[in-house]
Amino acid sequence: MHSKTEFQEKLDIAWEETVSEQGRLPLADVKQMLDEVGIKLPNHRVRDIVQDIKNEGETEGDFLVKSGFEKLCLTLTEEDVAKTFKTSKQHDKDAEKIEGEMGTKHTVLNEEQAAFADWINNNLE
Repeated sequence: MHSKTEFQEKLDIAWEETVSEQGRLPLADVKQMLDEVGIKLPNHRVRDIVQDIKNEGETEGDFLVKSGFEKLCLTLTEEDVAKTFKTSKQHDKDAEKIEGEMGTKHTVLNEEQAAFADWINNNLE
C-alpha cells in the first residue's frame, strides 16, 4: 500500500472531514471513509465487514472509534494481494525499451540479453 505516513495523513484528513464531534464514525459511513483513504470495496463486502465488527464487539453502539478503523484498514490492506503484486513488479528499471516497426514497443531485461548472448556464444563454440 502507501507508506505509513501517507496513509496516516489521508486518514487524519478524512477523519476530520467526516467524523462528528464525538470522534466516532457512524457504521453507516464506513464505506465512505474507506473510499476516502483509498480502500475501494464493493458494498456487499463493506456490509459483511460491518456485521463482523458488530459481532466481535469492536464498536461503541453504532459507532466505530478511530483506533478500530485504523485496525480495520490495516487488516484490509494486508490481505489485498493485488496491491502487493503491482508494487513488486519492477522490471522496467533494469530493462531496455526498443521500438519496433509500426509502433510496437518491446521491453528487454538486461538479464535476458546477457543470458541470450551466453547461450548463443556457448552454442557457436
